[in-house]
Amino acid sequence: MTCLCVISTNIPVKVKFMSSNLKNMALGLAVVIFANVSNAKELKLDDLFPNNRLINVNITISDQDWDKIRYQRRTRENALPPSRKFQPPPSPYSYVKADVVIEDVSFKNVGIRKKGFLGSQDTERPSLKVKLDYYEKNRNIDGLKNLTFNNNRQDQSLMSQFMGYRIWDEADSPGSRCAYAKITVNGRNLGVYCHVETVREPLLKREFGNDKGTLFEGTVVDFYPEWEGSFERKTGDNKKGREHIVKLINALQGGSGESFFGGPSSGSAWVPTSAKFDKEWFKPEFDDLTWKKGINGAGYETGQGFEKLISPNFNFLEQMHNKAPSLYIRFPFELKSLEAIQNTKNLLLRMKCDDGFVAYINGHEVARYNSPPNPQWNSMATGSGDDGSNATFAAFNINKHRDKFRVGKNLLAIHGMNISLSSTDFLQVAELQTNEHDYQSTIWELIDEEAFYRFWALEGLLSFWDGYSGNRNNYFIYLNPVTNKFHFMPWGADCLFEKFSRLRVDRRSPRSVRLQGLVARKLYQIPSVRKKYASTMQKLMAKHWNEEKLLEETKRIEDMLTPHISDYQWRSVRFDAIREFIRNRREDVEIEINGKDMPLWPR
Repeated sequence: MTCLCVISTNIPVKVKFMSSNLKNMALGLAVVIFANVSNAKELKLDDLFPNNRLINVNITISDQDWDKIRYQRRTRENALPPSRKFQPPPSPYSYVKADVVIEDVSFKNVGIRKKGFLGSQDTERPSLKVKLDYYEKNRNIDGLKNLTFNNNRQDQSLMSQFMGYRIWDEADSPGSRCAYAKITVNGRNLGVYCHVETVREPLLKREFGNDKGTLFEGTVVDFYPEWEGSFERKTGDNKKGREHIVKLINALQGGSGESFFGGPSSGSAWVPTSAKFDKEWFKPEFDDLTWKKGINGAGYETGQGFEKLISPNFNFLEQMHNKAPSLYIRFPFELKSLEAIQNTKNLLLRMKCDDGFVAYINGHEVARYNSPPNPQWNSMATGSGDDGSNATFAAFNINKHRDKFRVGKNLLAIHGMNISLSSTDFLQVAELQTNEHDYQSTIWELIDEEAFYRFWALEGLLSFWDGYSGNRNNYFIYLNPVTNKFHFMPWGADCLFEKFSRLRVDRRSPRSVRLQGLVARKLYQIPSVRKKYASTMQKLMAKHWNEEKLLEETKRIEDMLTPHISDYQWRSVRFDAIREFIRNRREDVEIEINGKDMPLWPR
């Protein structure tokens, strides 16, 4: 008879019995071994995510390898290279060998590396990725092979991830589990980390009942034309997943429409040097006879990118670069009839814009993006565009301004704004279009509708400024094979519970909703979507936003964490940061979601 005695989580030992005496001896030996070998304990996935204590993680690594990984870093240049249009940016981090003890269970020869995009980078307390099977294959904890330990560098309260992921879970929105870990490296206390469940098969099976779909990670990327390769596939059928991304990209572009202004249309432009014409330049009766004449497509380019979109006569490099942030543009056009405008499903202003604009039809404002509330002759854009946002036209629904058009002569006026005087480029290309495309029905064929509303509204409620809707960043999409639809999941949620974005793009924008993500931006133009978003937010707040309980939880967490925070970490900890947000959030949000209509962003 042969017995398998597990004396280590990694090393099974077989003992063959020839007699009862030998059997007793072997059993006695096993007892001694189990008493002296820490690996006799078997870790379950649930053991990694306790609610009421920190897990202990002790890392032993050579000094040389520790210095190697902690000094590796990303720069903005290698994080956002031009090639990311076609593929995810390469990682600057490499794995090294280490021994890790988790809750008294030893894992020899694991892979460990630094993690973090830009904001969480730290040489003293780096965020860490532990890959259990990097050197020894098939090693896992209930199927989980990768462990993610975030350093909380961007979260002064130390609570954003722990509380945020729990609220997502309580609201039945798919996402990671989160717990706290005390990390030591070679005996040195690095302090309190968040252990966030890596989005892989165990999570997918728990949240969706299956793990056979295709999973992608999105890092500063959106559904732009030809950008399907920039999503990083993690699991599943690559071909099928990317085909679904392409379908969503096409749906967001709105299909083909009928343009009644655009292309090589003639206009006039002027780089303002004073407030002389600020009150009248955008009105039809204004005399622009002395302005520069040119063809649609105005701006400048110091390197490569926009040069093919800028008409020669509307190149303002000399007049604007390092000199002026604003450009006034006037495009006259004629309409023989208003029938198409009055009857179309979608009346669109389409723009290629870097970085901001305000648009007027016959003297009336109809749309704006990245603009201050009261733009003037020397105003700058409040946010910058990115490579992808100008790869195609961004559509702004102007249905409620149909009455501003008239038979005969009309005027489209554009106040274009750059992000700074030293900006290397600037672009304004405009088009007016009637379009019968039904965004909603097409998008909901590709994205789970109810799940997306919950995900989107939770990003708004928790003010996740660095997530999908806030920054086109830190999210996963899972193509569920059961529904054949995408589900969005949060990631990198250490930037929650903050009233404003650190990117300073939303100081005067509504508090309850974020619209940087293309899916959110397109849908929000539709009144029925805004209504349902408000309803979703109302339900979430009623069920999951109890200030008293949330504040009690912050006190419990503070008491739990305080004994374990390292001396170095104490420099940036401010527990009260989250409490101020919790106390004020209801007032900030309800004034918008309980109104007659959700406010439109001035962006």
